[in-house]
Amino acid sequence: MDAGLRKYVPEETLIINYASYRAHVTWNDAKLDYKEKIHGMWDVERYVNLLMGEIPRLTDDSNGYGPAGKGFIAHVDVPDKVRLAFDYLRTNFGFAVREADPLYASRR
Repeated sequence: MDAGLRKYVPEETLIINYASYRAHVTWNDAKLDYKEKIHGMWDVERYVNLLMGEIPRLTDDSNGYGPAGKGFIAHVDVPDKVRLAFDYLRTNFGFAVREADPLYASRR
């Protein structure tokens, strides 16, 4: 949301971001699980799948949504630690990366 807003508002605009909840995912009994239940939350597999889809979209390259790609959002610096975690989860746990639904693609 921040990157989309930063693309269209004046640079001097103060954008305040906050998380309405914090989901802590843990490894229990050979599977991922939430440390604490969050009312109305997706199952943990769906949640991780959604998160995994965000990393490629936020990456500012030809496949991402940033200026070097689709141009929908402002540039985002994805930290190396996040990239490493993404690669680790994808490689070692086989988590799929959620693909964007082409039904909602812009018609550029």
